[in-house]
Amino acid sequence: MLNQMLQPLSYLAIRHPQKWKVDWLFPIVIAFVCTLCSVGEGGNSDIYRSSGPVSMLLGFFSSLPGFYIAALAAIATFGRNDIDNVLPEPTPTVKLMTRGENVLVKLTRRRFLAMLFAFLTCESIALVLYSVLFLSYGSVIAEFSLWGGVASKILILGMTFVYYVLLMQMLAATFWGLYYLGFKLHEPQ
Repeated sequence: MLNQMLQPLSYLAIRHPQKWKVDWLFPIVIAFVCTLCSVGEGGNSDIYRSSGPVSMLLGFFSSLPGFYIAALAAIATFGRNDIDNVLPEPTPTVKLMTRGENVLVKLTRRRFLAMLFAFLTCESIALVLYSVLFLSYGSVIAEFSLWGGVASKILILGMTFVYYVLLMQMLAATFWGLYYLGFKLHEPQ
């Protein structure tokens, strides 16, 4: 049952030569820069403050799961036949568990986009929950860092970095999904 609940994360297991850049390289590099830019006086991050980016973006993040679910429903019911053709080379693949054994599946545009938007729905919900956690406990952790606690400064910077990685990963994957929906989906294969 837990395996089924975590299935939206299987998008991260899709193999394609360029996909790791969208999933990890760009988000981590941008998150590192954002984390460095958000470090304030004394090595603290102020993004969790009431006027910081986390609280300002939380309302926007809260509405995203509905839009991703709508995109997922549109993809699942899209009536064009060639959306079910296997993607051209290099074809993205994923290992799926079928009847107790791992099977390597070449992805169609429909399956790729469905996996992508299921992942984005999951990640946006996780980002909302992480934002609430960050806003709730970020200032408490920061209080300890004001007393010179190196561990709490590292924890705040780590939480800031993770927040930005999730945010940048979601943005990169969203733009990639929009590219596929807006342009690649309408190209003949």
